[in-house]
Amino acid sequence: MQPVTFLEALRYAQQRKILLPDEFYSLDLKTRQMATTVSFLSSLEQIETVIKAANKAIADGGTFKDFQKLIKESDIILPKHYLDNVFRTNIQSAYGHGRWQQQQRNKAKRPYLMYSAINDSRVRPSHLALYRIVLPIDHPFWLTHYPPLGYRCRCTVIALTEKQALKYGITPEDQLPEVAEALDWSSHPLQFGELESLVDKKISVSSLDKEYLLEQKQVIQAEWTASKKLTSLFAPMDDKTRDLFNTIADTVIPLNPQIRPSAIRTFLDYAQGNDSALTTYLNASTASLADDVLKRWLTTDMAAIQAVASNTASTVVGGATIQQVAAYQVGQTVQLSAPLLMAETAGDIVIQIENAKGLGIDLEKLNAGQGVLIPLGLSFEVVSIETIKGKLIYTLKALVS
Repeated sequence: MQPVTFLEALRYAQQRKILLPDEFYSLDLKTRQMATTVSFLSSLEQIETVIKAANKAIADGGTFKDFQKLIKESDIILPKHYLDNVFRTNIQSAYGHGRWQQQQRNKAKRPYLMYSAINDSRVRPSHLALYRIVLPIDHPFWLTHYPPLGYRCRCTVIALTEKQALKYGITPEDQLPEVAEALDWSSHPLQFGELESLVDKKISVSSLDKEYLLEQKQVIQAEWTASKKLTSLFAPMDDKTRDLFNTIADTVIPLNPQIRPSAIRTFLDYAQGNDSALTTYLNASTASLADDVLKRWLTTDMAAIQAVASNTASTVVGGATIQQVAAYQVGQTVQLSAPLLMAETAGDIVIQIENAKGLGIDLEKLNAGQGVLIPLGLSFEVVSIETIKGKLIYTLKALVS
């Protein structure tokens, strides 16, 4: 069973008119963090073999011993308890996905779900806090709290009729526990002792350079810090912005399914003029490894959007403010310290950029309006400054290496 993609989840929510929380639009960060951590534990090829073996065991109805045998035949050496984690987590994820599909097909008769945790000494307190929460099957709560919610999670969800739901009691919105940040699955693995101790153990017994391995561990921790920072830099989303996000996602993701939701969020803030926090951060000096990671992400995200919606016009024209061009002089080389949206305006100050083909993002290609978004960091030569028909026109030539 294949996992639900971001676009599929988004379209499902649109069809059901579900108002998604802002966190939904940054789900890709968790995937990125998990991928980094797993690839650090062993090579990407090994992990791919492990996951394929787990999927084969699921498809064939095999046992953990069958799974271990497949791994052994692949000459991959990983601790038994780590393989057990991988095996059981993939089994639970597959069953959880199948259970969700069945519940969706039968929701006309059973329109409510109830969270069920195993109340014993091994249950996580955060999972126990969700015990017997009853909500409609289309409630956005289930997008982030449908088990498994972590390694070796044993929780499940039970479908209920309306009569059964009323008997248990439908959980009021103001009584939903705020435990998302405490859940293993919605946070980075290095926040929890089991995986971090495994990483430390692998470092201690490895024949590779210990200093190098410790640096790699620091990279993982830096990515976790960077992901938290990125979320805080985004402007709050209103209904108009969410609708525009959905429109752009429907356009851009089919063109490149690898584009992350955070790339669209970054583009939206730039295009709507809500980029002050992002721009200030990018122009500030890099003070930590996390800063370096986040700045690289932001640059990569914008490049990914531009790759599918690149400007094709050789000359683009847009309005400007006197603050943007006050210091410009003919022959001067200038560099953008903030994104520049080139769009028609009734103002008296105009910027005209020549040699612009391939630079910037064409908003129309993304169904995001009119104009071209020129990213920060590009350099231009001021070719001329002249007044034509009452308008002050600054002509810049893009300097492309």
